[in-house]
Formats: sequence, C-alpha cells, structure tokens
Amino acid sequence: MWATISTLLATYLVLRQFGVAEDPAADWADAAAALVAVLVLWRAVRHDVPSTMEQVPRSSLARRVLALAALTWFSSAMVGGLVAGFVPLTPPGGSPDDATALAARLYTTVVLPIILIIIFQIGRLSATWLAVGKPLRWLAMISVAPALVAIALHPVTVAYSQNRGTIPVRSLAERLPIIGVVTVLIYCVLALGNLSRREEWSQESGQELSADASQD
Repeated sequence: MWATISTLLATYLVLRQFGVAEDPAADWADAAAALVAVLVLWRAVRHDVPSTMEQVPRSSLARRVLALAALTWFSSAMVGGLVAGFVPLTPPGGSPDDATALAARLYTTVVLPIILIIIFQIGRLSATWLAVGKPLRWLAMISVAPALVAIALHPVTVAYSQNRGTIPVRSLAERLPIIGVVTVLIYCVLALGNLSRREEWSQESGQELSADASQD
C-alpha cells in the first residue's frame, strides 16, 4: 500500500515540477498509482494463503458485503467532503481556475492517500467478515460501490455546483476514465489489506504449531 501512495505523490510532484497542469498531473498520478497497485497485488496473490472457509448463510454473506460496500463508500465520501470544505467558492463572474487547481491538489495529496489508508484497514476487516472461498471476488463487487454512487449522483453534483458556485464538475464522459482508475486502486488496496491480515493469521498459526511441537 505504501508503495502505491508513494508512487501517487511522487508522480504528481514530478509532473508539477515539469509544468504539467494540476488536473492532468492528478490524473496521471492516479494512473501510475493504480499500475503499481496492480503489480503489488499480483505479487501478493502469488504468495496467497488459502482463505479459511466458513459456512455463512447467503443472507448473512449478503449483509456483510453490503456493509463493507457501504463502509467503503462512506469513508471515501466523508474524507472527500471534509477536505472539499477547504476549497473556496467561486464568486459570481469569477474564474474557477484557482479553486479547481486547489481541489485537484488537495484530492491527490491529501484525500486519496487518506482514503487508501482507511480502505486498507477495511480490507483487513474483510478477512474476518468474508472468510469464504475466493474472497477477492467479493471485494471486486465491494470496490465498485463508490463508482456506482458517483455515477448515479453526477447530475445532482452538477446541479449543486451550478447553484452554489463550487468548482465546475467535469462531464460524466470525462470523469469515467478516472473513476475507473480509482476503482482499480480501491480494489487493489482492499485486496492487499485482506491478504495482509490472512498472512498474519497464517504466521500466528505457524508459531503456535511450532510452540506446541517444541513443548512435546
């Protein structure tokens, strides 16, 4: 996870030093971070510890998946909303360029790193809640929750921006690629958290077995 966050921040800062505008620099930084996250996840999956199977009724499993999806979306929305409060409103007839640049800077350097840290912990929690076969498939479903909500609320976001003078919202066609990139990021970090917790359990179990063998 830390490699992903470091790549995100380093790519953004380097592109800004070379004069790339805020929005494109933020988008390219997100893409670079997603690529690193995919590579890290691929490496982690190769050393995956088999998930402990638990007999979970479908209704209980569905509630757990929905709860994790809601927690993932709520965490993303809460952090984004809190930091967005620091972006000034655009006065009538004024240029939104400065506010847009500040929003992109805050999202890339503050919001997204915090969201990834929180989602990593949600991934660790999912190791307990989704102790079923192939939990990464369920995490893939959970990771799309923020994207689906963002797409569904896009008209509302545009109307709110126009009425309240907040930064202009890009069209849905322009936002879809970056929404997809962030979804990949969320999935990879969720999965890395899940694998991390399962690996810890495996090591703890191995230590207990070694201790029992030495006592015998």
